[in-house]
Amino acid sequence: MKTIYLLITCLLIQWGVFAQEGVNFRDLTFNEALAQAKAEKKMVFMDCYTSWCGPCKNMTNNVFPQKAAGDYFNPRFVCVKYDMEKGEGKELADKFEVHAYPTFIVFRPDGTIQHRVVGSDNLETFIQRIERGLNEKTSLPYLNERYEKGKMNKQELMTYKEILSEAGEDEKAGKVYKELLPRLTSKDKVQKEFWPIYEDESCVIGSPEFDFLLANLPAIRKNSGTEKVDKYLFHKYVKILEDYILGYQKEDAVPVSLLKQQIPGLNIKQQKTLNTMLPLAEMVSNREVKALAAVIESKIPTANVQELKMYVFAYRAIRWQTQDADSQPQFKETSNKLTDLIISSMENKQASLTLTDLETYPIILTSLQENMSRNNYSRLAAIGEKVIPDLPDSQEKRYIQKTYEKYRKLSCTKP
Repeated sequence: MKTIYLLITCLLIQWGVFAQEGVNFRDLTFNEALAQAKAEKKMVFMDCYTSWCGPCKNMTNNVFPQKAAGDYFNPRFVCVKYDMEKGEGKELADKFEVHAYPTFIVFRPDGTIQHRVVGSDNLETFIQRIERGLNEKTSLPYLNERYEKGKMNKQELMTYKEILSEAGEDEKAGKVYKELLPRLTSKDKVQKEFWPIYEDESCVIGSPEFDFLLANLPAIRKNSGTEKVDKYLFHKYVKILEDYILGYQKEDAVPVSLLKQQIPGLNIKQQKTLNTMLPLAEMVSNREVKALAAVIESKIPTANVQELKMYVFAYRAIRWQTQDADSQPQFKETSNKLTDLIISSMENKQASLTLTDLETYPIILTSLQENMSRNNYSRLAAIGEKVIPDLPDSQEKRYIQKTYEKYRKLSCTKP
C-alpha cells in the first residue's frame, strides 16, 4: 500500500511539473494582475481570445504549452487570459478596443499599454514580436509619439509600419507605408532593412513595387536571402494560379498573359510546380475544355492522385464558368468518359491503392459529375470491398469505408 501511495505521489509531482512547463496563465482579474505585476516587478501579458477563434486555439493548444514558452513568459510577465465575449473580458474588449482575435497586449503595472500584437504565430516568431515591444524604442507608444512629432527617419518609418501591422492598426499602417515609399531610393529598396515593403498587402503582382522587385531580384536575393525571397515569390504566384485552377479568380485577377511573362524567369526552387500550374490556369482562363480533357485523359494512367485532382479541379472550374445550355451535353459526355477512365485506372491499380488514394478519388469523381451511373457506383463499391479490409485499421479507414459502403447502396437504388 505504501508503495502504491509513493507511486501516485511521484506521478502527481511529475504531472504538476509538466503542467507548469508552459505559460502559467493565472486566474486573476485585470486589476489583480496589475497589482501582482507591481509586486513582482513584472509586466502583464494579456491574451484576448474568443471560444470560436481558430488561431486562438492554436496558440492555446500548440504554442503556450511549450516549455520554451514558459521559460520566456513566466519570468517576465504576470500572464492572464480573458474571453472577450464573457464576463470581465467584454469590458476589457471595449476599454482597449480589441476587435481582432487573438490580440495580445503587454501592460505596464500602472495599466498603460507597452505593446500590442494581433494574430497567431509560431513560438519563435511570436517571442520576437513581443521582444520588439519590450524594447522602448520599438514599442508602439514610443513610436506613436515619435511619429506625431514628425521626427522619424526612413528606417524608423519602416519599423513603425511593421509594428502597426502587427498591432492590427491596418489603416494607420497603410498611411505610414504611403509616406515611406516616396522617400526610398532605388538603393534603399534592395536593402534587407526595407524588405518589408514587399510584404505589404498593397504590393501585388503588377504593382510598381512588385515590378521593381522582379527587376532587381539578384540584389534583393543577395541582401535579404534567396530562400526568403523565393518563398515569398512562390506564395505570391501559387495563390493566383490556385485561384484560376479552382475557379475562384476575380474579375480583376492578374491576367494570365502577365503570369506567362513573369513566371518562367523566376528560377525558384519550386519552379516546376509553377510551370505545371501555369498551363492549367491558361486553359481555365481561355475555357479550353477539349484541350484540358485531352490532357486529363493522358494523365490518368500515370499521374499520382494529387496531380490528377489538380487537373480535374481545373476542368471543374471551366464547367462552373460555362453555364450556357448548348455546352452542357458536351460537358456531360466528357465527364462520363473521364469518370469511366478514372474508375478503370482504379481497378487496374487496386493492389497499390492507399487510404489517401481511396479518399481522394471520390473527390476527383465528384468534381467531374455530381451523380454517377449505378454501374459506376457498383464498380467503386467493389474496389472498396476488395481493398479496404486489407489496409491497416484506423479512424481514417473507418471513415473511408463508409464512403464506399454508400456507393454500394447507391448502386442498388432504382433510377
